[in-house]
Amino acid sequence: MNVELRTLNVDLHSHTTCSDGRTPPAELARKARASGIDVLAVTDHDVTDGIAPAAREGAKIGLRVVPGLEMSAQFEGRDVHILGIGINPANKPLRAQLASMRRARKVRVRKICAALRGLGVILDPEDVLAEAGGKSVGRKHVARALVKAGAVRTEGEAFEKYLGEGAPAHIASTELAPSRAASLIRAAGGLPVLAHPHFFDDDALVRRILDSASFAGIEAYHRFERPRKYVAYLALARERNLLVTGGSDYHGDDHPNNSGFGKFLTPPDQWARMERKLSRA
Repeated sequence: MNVELRTLNVDLHSHTTCSDGRTPPAELARKARASGIDVLAVTDHDVTDGIAPAAREGAKIGLRVVPGLEMSAQFEGRDVHILGIGINPANKPLRAQLASMRRARKVRVRKICAALRGLGVILDPEDVLAEAGGKSVGRKHVARALVKAGAVRTEGEAFEKYLGEGAPAHIASTELAPSRAASLIRAAGGLPVLAHPHFFDDDALVRRILDSASFAGIEAYHRFERPRKYVAYLALARERNLLVTGGSDYHGDDHPNNSGFGKFLTPPDQWARMERKLSRA
């Protein structure tokens, strides 16, 4: 591996204010570059609006911005997130699907607020939508609204008590199957990558998810992961000839497990493989 490739810092998972991040796209690009990132994928939830402004800023400061997204899916009753790396944001079928999913997200907010009301927690759906500022709304916006309403002390507490999987106010964001999400990503010229598989804490389930769709990679390096799991996912990637990615999953918020840029990265040789695959797409 040459020196230039070996020292390349590649982060393939980040969020802006276009979904549930705290940082506007151009500022995200500046923060990433100031932290030594050379290549950054902007991967907002079910929306691609942050890519262009981040890329414009990146071009000024020497940061390569890769167009991406994080698509929501469902499998065996579990939320599954799929990174689409290198997509064409103008792809019409993908845009249509994402628009439908964003409408469903607004309906989901109302269902979550109804579930909270049944638990004695009053939260106006309009306050949650206002928290999202007209962008792609998600559970983090509900958590932030709950903090502002004084119902919980932190966003982490909101997820633990009400919003996380298995919690009483958890509502699935979509019924889209991973196979359909992966197909849309590939049709848009991108590579579908299973995001943060450790969220499931069930290696057999991870294997079934991978079996269910045409994945190109798996996100082994992530801020929530325990080090011993890196090794397991690297072995799984070798077994299935999957690309290995990593990223900060940067949101810029106060979650206790958050990290900044630079710690969780995609190995440069893996990024080189991805570039070759993307160039042929």
